[in-house]
Amino acid sequence: MIGSQLGPYRLDRELGSGGMGRVYAASVSKTAAGLPCGTRVALKIVHPHLLESGGYFKRFLQEAQIGRAVRHPNVVRTLDVDAFVQGGVQFHVLVMEFVEGQTLRALLDEMERVPEGLCRHVGRETAAGLAAIHAAGAVHRDLKPENVLITPDHQIKIMDLGVARLRDETVRLSRTGAIAGSLLYAAPEQFGSEGRADPRADLHALGVLLYELAAGVHPFLADDSAAVMHRIVHEEPPRLGDRNTQVSPFLEEVVHRLLEKDPERRFSSAAEVARVLEEGEGSPWWTERAKHLRRAAGRPLRRVRIPRETAVHGREAELAALRGLYSKAVAGEGQVVLLEGEAGVGKTRLVDEFAGRLQREGEDLSFLHGSYPPSGAATAAGALSTAYREQFGEEGSASWLARVPLLVPAFDALLRGDAPPPGAEPLTRESVASCFVHATAALAAERPTVILVDDLHFAPEEARGLFAALAAA
Repeated sequence: MIGSQLGPYRLDRELGSGGMGRVYAASVSKTAAGLPCGTRVALKIVHPHLLESGGYFKRFLQEAQIGRAVRHPNVVRTLDVDAFVQGGVQFHVLVMEFVEGQTLRALLDEMERVPEGLCRHVGRETAAGLAAIHAAGAVHRDLKPENVLITPDHQIKIMDLGVARLRDETVRLSRTGAIAGSLLYAAPEQFGSEGRADPRADLHALGVLLYELAAGVHPFLADDSAAVMHRIVHEEPPRLGDRNTQVSPFLEEVVHRLLEKDPERRFSSAAEVARVLEEGEGSPWWTERAKHLRRAAGRPLRRVRIPRETAVHGREAELAALRGLYSKAVAGEGQVVLLEGEAGVGKTRLVDEFAGRLQREGEDLSFLHGSYPPSGAATAAGALSTAYREQFGEEGSASWLARVPLLVPAFDALLRGDAPPPGAEPLTRESVASCFVHATAALAAERPTVILVDDLHFAPEEARGLFAALAAA
């Protein structure tokens, strides 16, 4: 059909195909649906034989109804629904906005794992799109990487409402045991006797999607459909931080909250998910959740996670050297270590293994972690601010800065990334360094303390004085 004319639309190329039909990039050759000539659109043409079934025709009309009801920048717009006769065959089509980009599946195939910053962005925009779908009274029911587009400027677009249903309808198992939508992304409640899926089923699918992006592996993957269903319903997936040691506690907790078996234990709505991801570690939800996790662990959260699936080979000399330097630090002789090497040679993995061995040996230590972004936008204290903020928690630094109490309000504001409160003692470059030195000394007096700073080469030049002060102390 490429190059042919279907009503006012010229079919330029095929974009993809699925169980319900094929999707083409098309051009408007004469004004249609209020669109001027030359407008690029995506044309979904339903397989004609499917429309002989009343059920499929109803799904087609429902997709059109829902698609036209949702107007949101994170959902592919449905512009029109029409039917045309060509060669004696009637074709029913959905006319949708054309989006330049690739699916999240294609992105994942390219990258293997998606960086956390982009994962948060994808989650935030996808949740916002789901919130719009839910506000229209519908449930998507088929959210997966293949059905989410990302544009060159990283805008997210949810597509394919082909199995979306209005909320008061029921999702039931067919005679073959298959459910509408993709089994790998179904929620546990969709396998129940009633099979009812409300908006929280979409939240579970979002959790699976984000887990897969961040970990590079599906949380419930198994050899056959029965095993997949069993894992979704009965088994907890491995912790995301165990699959990817660089994932923050915040993102890990968001994903696992989305993956709760009981819908009541997930977030209350897609809008709440979008808000939490937008606010990040500053969100009220995370403040309360982090407080609970710290109480359960009996100590502050740590960002460095210890992988349990692969072993480190050929690094025993380096590990022994790190262990020797750690022993000197425990004895009161502080150490500074610089790990150099090309990207991907295993620097972070080496540190992970070192930390894991200390943990397995029963060492009681504080492990702080921060990093400088490649954008170069961070302040000199940026990496340390992240590490110390998570270490101190909501209680702040007061108990660790007993020697410089007047600097506490401004220093806590610095750690949060806020402006100092009115009347606070102003911070200078020297007093910032002094606060970090005193706080580190207080931490080390309580237990051995290891501070890991990733991507130091991205740090601004003024950070040198701060690290020099810490090293000298």
